[in-house]
Amino acid sequence: MTKPSCPGQDTRYWKPEDIFEVPCTKCGRAIEFFKTDLKRQCPGCGAANLNPRNDLSCAAWCKSAEECLTELGRTPQEKKD
Repeated sequence: MTKPSCPGQDTRYWKPEDIFEVPCTKCGRAIEFFKTDLKRQCPGCGAANLNPRNDLSCAAWCKSAEECLTELGRTPQEKKD
């Protein structure tokens, strides 16, 4: 049995616009991003490009936020009561 994952990260719930291309900030070559990518390396020039659509705002309310952010290499912030 696989562990449950965040609905935002689970590809079963993705829409076509969750996979997109943006031009490299250095050479202009198209780079394919998935909505969950934090950054991708350009296949042409090798430059690192940040995902311009990356949005982790769901971490403020999602019950899986701590696990999800840890998997992405982010540090979850403490919740304030």
